[in-house]
Amino acid sequence: MPRQPLLRDEQIIYDSIKAIRTIPQVDIEFMLQKIGGPFAGTFRLSGPWGDHHYYIKVVPKLTPTLADLVVHQIKTSPAPKNSSPLLISHYISPQMAALLKHKGIEYADCSGNLYLNQMPLYIEISGQKHPPKPPGADRLFRPAGLKLIYLFLHNPKAINATYRALAEDAGIALGAIGDLFSELEKRGNLSTDDQGNRQLNAIEELLQRWQLGYLETLRPKLFLQRCQLTPGYSIKQIPELLQQAANGKQTLLGGELGAALLTSGFQPQSAVLYLHQELQLKTMLQLHLVPDPGGPITLLQPFGQQCSWSGWQPEGLTLADPLLTFAELHGSNTDQVAGKLYRQYLSPRLVPGPV
Repeated sequence: MPRQPLLRDEQIIYDSIKAIRTIPQVDIEFMLQKIGGPFAGTFRLSGPWGDHHYYIKVVPKLTPTLADLVVHQIKTSPAPKNSSPLLISHYISPQMAALLKHKGIEYADCSGNLYLNQMPLYIEISGQKHPPKPPGADRLFRPAGLKLIYLFLHNPKAINATYRALAEDAGIALGAIGDLFSELEKRGNLSTDDQGNRQLNAIEELLQRWQLGYLETLRPKLFLQRCQLTPGYSIKQIPELLQQAANGKQTLLGGELGAALLTSGFQPQSAVLYLHQELQLKTMLQLHLVPDPGGPITLLQPFGQQCSWSGWQPEGLTLADPLLTFAELHGSNTDQVAGKLYRQYLSPRLVPGPV
């Protein structure tokens, strides 16, 4: 019977660990796979110098867009006791390697580039060429899969909804749901009890991977325009301008501006507005926006049926769901407000409860 093909994450782990296995007198023992934390598994590295435990953080494609967020996730995530993170990726460029070393992040990639720093063990292998182009992303982290994961992070109990309801809410094809569920199960993010009820597992890990996939893969598909306000107008006036517009509630407020409305004590420097493409020009005129590729206002299309926040709303406005707002806060200057959003709005959702 032929071996079942590996998921892309599994293949990247397998290929990256090969470089470590070539180290003389070193032994690797995998201790466990995903058990609920924001990591893909742990292993023990042993040798004449002693032993050390690592937990694996997989980022298939490490780009400058994601680098700061990945480092932040690694440094702020709960981790197994007496273990260190090991970032694993298909390829880590010399520029990314220098950044990771500066931040104190150990790494390995499929080319054989490697950095381990657990004294007395110190190993650095660099300059290995970019490996062949990797296989396409797992379906779970392509746009359709990311839209479905969004629903489960938005409301974990949705895992037990019908395929038809999920397809409609996510805005994806009904036929894709079964394959996406299979990948969730294979990754360890989905289990089923004796009564046939589904349970979402390792939700923190799924949230982190979804945020990376949202920024790198889904968000570009939703992109409409970046804009600048005309002179005399400021970001803090956008809510008032939307309240005055007849169609203002059809625009969802997110990004830093949305975070400022959901929390307190934060001065937004940018905003993300979710609106349907047919409303783009009219909304730009109403908000006094002009196209600017470097502008602080980003216009994105919403997807599916669950992008708006169902909780408290300022009068005459519609906020984007806190999950979307949280995903936009990926710079070091927004770490504090992102933490507030997570604790106040996301953490209560992600705590497993009765089905």
